[in-house]
Amino acid sequence: MDISVKKVNKRIDEFLESGQKPQLLEIGYKTFSKLMHEDKFVNALKKDQDDPMLRFYKDIQIKMVTEKHHFEVK
Repeated sequence: MDISVKKVNKRIDEFLESGQKPQLLEIGYKTFSKLMHEDKFVNALKKDQDDPMLRFYKDIQIKMVTEKHHFEVK
């Protein structure tokens, strides 16, 4: 899967244009690892103060999945 921060942002924007508000980003662990190499993605990540395992990108919760190469906006 060829993924970048630009493609992630584009998919989020497409989801918003469809009239829905994204609640969750499902990201495969290898895809997440690739995104972590991009400064724009890392700088936009936030951790939850109560649960350090929860991460948010642009105020959308990230859920890591066991599938290697996966990205979906829900």
